[in-house]
Amino acid sequence: MELRDKVVVVTGASSGFGEQIARRCVQQGARAVLAARSAERLAALAHELGATRTLAVPTDVTDTAAVQQLAATTRAHFGPTDALVVNAGFGVLDPLAQARLTDLQAMIEVNLYGAVRSIQAFLPDMLQRRSGQIVLMASQAGLIATKNMGFYNATKHALVGLGRTLMLELAGTGVRCALICPGVAPTGFQQQADPTKFARITRLSACTSAQVADATVRAIARRTHGEVLVPGYARALTILANPIPSLTRLVLRLIG
Repeated sequence: MELRDKVVVVTGASSGFGEQIARRCVQQGARAVLAARSAERLAALAHELGATRTLAVPTDVTDTAAVQQLAATTRAHFGPTDALVVNAGFGVLDPLAQARLTDLQAMIEVNLYGAVRSIQAFLPDMLQRRSGQIVLMASQAGLIATKNMGFYNATKHALVGLGRTLMLELAGTGVRCALICPGVAPTGFQQQADPTKFARITRLSACTSAQVADATVRAIARRTHGEVLVPGYARALTILANPIPSLTRLVLRLIG
């Protein structure tokens, strides 16, 4: 689909992947609805991108009513949503023996429950129109487990499972689902996730925010229904992870 005049809603749009995705959507002629908790950052980004092409809607994805209001405000301002980019998320890295349960609870609330709230707010209208796309920002941490990322891995594995289920349920409905799985990239994520705790193997699948944004916008333009890995060559290890898990664990132990 051409992006010109299409309505794209992006959660977590105030920084990182979300900001870059919103920028590229507007550059390609889309109308972007920017959602995140930071009203000040959203307002600045909307002003920069142009008031006629953007709408800033401060939204906390842990608040069901706020997410429902985001859907209602989008429809009232721009009309039906063509693509919803579920991008809001964060991570805290620690070995399981020292990890805090409160961090897991917070990550589940945003990374998983926030995604469910967003999907359930926008999907019914898409199904009724038999048109639209849900784009989930997962992670390669949702495909392969690595050290110090047990809690984050758990939330992203859950999101991958959610996306794969959604792909099956959407068959024949006219609505599509794309699951974006990037490697580690320098974003605001590192403000809460200590980069010194990343396993060395994550460097093999490192990418940039620009690469992730480009891949996501391509997925929207092509109405992709499936999984997109960034960078693409990271698929080799994920292919090994399921049929030969013992070999994958050995590789992960050797590389670190």
